[in-house]
Amino acid sequence: MSKKNLLFALEIVLLLVLNSSLPSCGSIRSSFQATPRATVSYRLATGPLGLPLYCPKYVKHDQQGNLYVTDNDFGGPKVSHRARIVKLSPTGHLLAEWHVFNTFRSQPSFLGNVTGPFGIAVGASGITYVADAGDNTIKKLSPTGQLLATWGKTGSAPGELSWPQGVAVDAHGNVYVADSNNSRIEKFSSTGTLLAVFGNMSNSVQRLNLPVGIALDAQDDLYVTDLRNHRLVKFSAQGTFLTAWSRAGGIQFSSARDVAVDRAGNIYIEDTRNFRIVKFSPTGKVLAIWQQPMDFFLFGITVDPQGNIYVAMIPVTNNVVPNGGIRKLAPSGAVLATWPATCPA
Repeated sequence: MSKKNLLFALEIVLLLVLNSSLPSCGSIRSSFQATPRATVSYRLATGPLGLPLYCPKYVKHDQQGNLYVTDNDFGGPKVSHRARIVKLSPTGHLLAEWHVFNTFRSQPSFLGNVTGPFGIAVGASGITYVADAGDNTIKKLSPTGQLLATWGKTGSAPGELSWPQGVAVDAHGNVYVADSNNSRIEKFSSTGTLLAVFGNMSNSVQRLNLPVGIALDAQDDLYVTDLRNHRLVKFSAQGTFLTAWSRAGGIQFSSARDVAVDRAGNIYIEDTRNFRIVKFSPTGKVLAIWQQPMDFFLFGITVDPQGNIYVAMIPVTNNVVPNGGIRKLAPSGAVLATWPATCPA
C-alpha cells in the first residue's frame, strides 16, 4: 500500500471515530536523555513515569520555550490507559509530567482504545488549559499541574462539547476550543463562562466541518484548520469570518490537521495527507513548503519564541520514526532533533 493510501486509511479511521462521537488517534540526531525525577501531582492514568513519550498528540510552548505535550495512546490497536501532560525543555529534557486524566472512565473507541488529553494551550501566567476528549471537558491546570477547574459536558447545546480538540488562549485569558464533532468554535472566559459560539453559521463558505487545530496571532485573530473542508480559516476574536486558504504550491490542502503562528505573525499549517508543512505570511503568501522528511502522520505543531518548529508525529509504516515522537525543526526547516515515542503498533 502506498504512503498516501495508507495515510488516507488512517484519516478515514479518524473521521469514523469523530462521526461516532468516540475518542480517536535515525540518521537524525536525538536528544533523548536519561530520565530525571518526574514531578507528579495526581496519579490517575496507569502509564509509566518518565521518558520516552507514549504517543504525542498536540504540542504548545510557553514564553520560555518549554514544550507542553498531550501524550496518550489513543489510536492504538489495544486498550491502553496511558495518558498525561509532559513538559519538556527546548532540548527535550523532562521537566514535569501530570497524570490528571481518569482514562478508566473514558469511553473506548471501536479501535479498542480510550481517549484522553488532546488540545492544549499555555497562558502567559503558566496556566494550562487542556481539552479532555475522554469526558468532553476543559481542564484548567496550575503551572505545577494541579487541577484548578473543569468545565463542559457532553452534548451539542451552547457550552457543551463533543470530542474537543485544539485549544488556544488569548492575552486576556479567554479560551478558544475546537468543538470538533459539533463543527464549531466555543469561546470561554478563564473561569469557564461561555462568551461566544461561531463557525457553525449557515453560510456554506463560512461554515466549519470538523475543526481540529486552532492558533491565535498577536491581534487575537483566530486560525482554524477545517479538516473535512481541507482548508485554513481565519476569524476575528469575535468570531467574524475573515478569509480562508485552501492550497499552496499549486496543490490543494488534504486534511489540514493543526496550525501555529510565530511571533512575526507567520502561519504554519500541517497539510497532513500531502506529507508537508506550509508556512504563510500574515497576508497568505506562501513562504516555504517543507515536504521532507515529513513521511509520517502529522498531528500537533507549535513554534517557539526563537522560531523553531515542533511537530508531534504518529507512525505510518516503515518510516524513520516507526514509533512516532516529536521532531524539532530549525526556522529554515532543517531537522534539529527527534525525540522518540512508544506509540502502540
